[in-house]
Amino acid sequence: MAIFRAAAVVCALALGFPASAQVRILDEGSFTLYRDGDRIGREDFSIREAPGADGRMLVAQATVATGSRRVTPSVNTDTAGSPLRYQREVRDSGVVTETYTGVATGMRYASLLVTPEGESAREFLLPHGTVAADDDIVHQLWFVVRGATGKPMPVLAPRRNAVDSVSVESAGAERISIDLRQFDTTHLVLHTKGAGAPREVWVDRAGRIIKAVVPALGLLALRD
Repeated sequence: MAIFRAAAVVCALALGFPASAQVRILDEGSFTLYRDGDRIGREDFSIREAPGADGRMLVAQATVATGSRRVTPSVNTDTAGSPLRYQREVRDSGVVTETYTGVATGMRYASLLVTPEGESAREFLLPHGTVAADDDIVHQLWFVVRGATGKPMPVLAPRRNAVDSVSVESAGAERISIDLRQFDTTHLVLHTKGAGAPREVWVDRAGRIIKAVVPALGLLALRD
């Protein structure tokens, strides 16, 4: 009976909040990460829609664990995916070795990187329609493929303080197998102007990333 009473209280509280104050999960899960065929770690993530100071916003957070290294990126965006705030912390064996913070005010973006070698601050303009996806964070590619229109789009790589021009090309429908599970996906190829081999992403009908390949890092990510 106590369980039922607790459930009733939770339902009553949920019903008491207006819809605009509720959090909606857009995607969450984890990827197993491989480099050159060897398993190196995992990325646990969530992407949610939540109330913000100026209305609704999207919040994407993750923990990327590879050996003794932990990277915890977090990005807040507007509902179109344009970054409002980006934070990233790197720990090695529990010791903080790097922190990064970026804040967008209008179209102006200001960042601060702190490492044992010192501090580095940058400020620059973000083109209209910019989304954020760091080079080594898989789940953030969700923002790129979600906003793809067939035309080149500006993509902020926060850790590099660079804005790349990325175009997303469909390579067609493809059924892939992961641990004996079958997924019907669309194979997307992400071309970055001036860069080397393109990144590749496989998404299911719900827009979830099932598989990703980042050749520049020798990285393969498979959804658990």
